[in-house]
Amino acid sequence: MLERALFLEAGGSRRFAVFHGTAATPQTVWVFCHPFGEEKLWTHRVMVTTARALAAAGQPVLRFDHFGHGDSDGTFDASSVETSLSDIDAMIAHARHLAAVPRAALFGLRWGATMAALAAENREDVDALALWAPLTSGARYFQDLMRVNLATQMTVYKEIRQDRAALVEGMRAGHVVNVDGYPLSLPHYEQASAIDLVAGPKRFAGRCLVGQIDRQEGAPPQADLTKLASLYPSATRVAVREEPFWKEIPQFYDTAPRLLQATLAWASPPIGERTLAPC
Repeated sequence: MLERALFLEAGGSRRFAVFHGTAATPQTVWVFCHPFGEEKLWTHRVMVTTARALAAAGQPVLRFDHFGHGDSDGTFDASSVETSLSDIDAMIAHARHLAAVPRAALFGLRWGATMAALAAENREDVDALALWAPLTSGARYFQDLMRVNLATQMTVYKEIRQDRAALVEGMRAGHVVNVDGYPLSLPHYEQASAIDLVAGPKRFAGRCLVGQIDRQEGAPPQADLTKLASLYPSATRVAVREEPFWKEIPQFYDTAPRLLQATLAWASPPIGERTLAPC
């Protein structure tokens, strides 16, 4: 396996990235889009092992840290949906150059899947889109993040001193809201809250995998993911049983074997030939 760490330019600053190369002759390179905030840390090992497995199967991968995340330049409070989408555009160009291929594919998990879905809408050089546990409503997800702050207040002060409305007003006054140790700014909050992935049909016409992850076997289909899959011209919806490894759980997760198996089966080269039966 050919694997190297490097810094790549994006928007006038640097992004830390790892390129997982292959000895094969690929036609497409994968760009991985990581989850938000603390979820990025919990899912790191799974993203690494998934990237290595794809590279071992002959499909190169570029992983990277978004602006203000990990070892990339910038501060978290200056990051936003706009910086995330700009980063993905830049990384697609870098990935195609590194792999010497004309086309790209996007793999996203949780909020990373949401960003990947948005990025694919404006690209003509993306052939495939793998969305695992995408968050279809930015408003709902960021309200959940705000509740983390409220829970922290209860733990520290034994009471809620600032409710969600007060926290938003504080952001409008130029402050940030601490969410699991990450400073959330008003632009990020407002841009994210405006996202609704199931608002209408998608322009992206390539192959799309919409993956549902559940702790229990045979969990009922999630209505929003079923609707999301229906909005793509060529989408497959699948469900796999995995622990919610994007948060703290008792079991150490360095790989998500069922998610990996489903992804490899769907993405086996050449992209576009093999599919999974919809569930």
